[in-house]
Amino acid sequence: MGAIGGVRVTGKKRHMMRAMSLPAFCVWFTTFGLALLAGCSPALDWRELTVEGSGASALFPCRPENRVRRVNLAGTAVQMHLASCSAGGSNFALSHLDAGDVVKAGQVLQQLQSLTAANLGGTPIVIGPCNVPGMTPSPLARRLAVKGKRDDGATLEAEAIYFSRGSVVYQATLVGGHLDRDAADTFFASIKTE
Repeated sequence: MGAIGGVRVTGKKRHMMRAMSLPAFCVWFTTFGLALLAGCSPALDWRELTVEGSGASALFPCRPENRVRRVNLAGTAVQMHLASCSAGGSNFALSHLDAGDVVKAGQVLQQLQSLTAANLGGTPIVIGPCNVPGMTPSPLARRLAVKGKRDDGATLEAEAIYFSRGSVVYQATLVGGHLDRDAADTFFASIKTE
């Protein structure tokens, strides 16, 4: 004699109950476990991060990696800092560089916008002005969309915002096969400079 789940069971019934309850438990456990995983693992897990050395913060849907590389912009070699990560089939990136002065910052804003379109092999479409809290007002601060192709011919979409604060120039970009407009709006609207 023994007790299973607070019910006293004897003989054959005890073995049948164990045999029947184990598969039922496994089905319940698997279903419940999958439901928990689905509920706790969204494709986009937004978190606010301050990008090291940038004076800017943003909501990222993933933990970005930081990289630095030298680039030539507006006739000057500068270090471009990039924080980027991938989630939901898209790459989210926030880059910044110090152009050295405000005049060059305007030139760099224009050049970055042209380079984005050229890198994707598409034509930029101005979605509208960009207004990031703390930025330096500029007619070159804007949000662009570009449609292009990957090397394999697949469609590639990008949206980006370009702005500056003094001599520091920022570019926030979302690139993927098909962009989630809500994710783009959330990412871009969250950016602020300090």
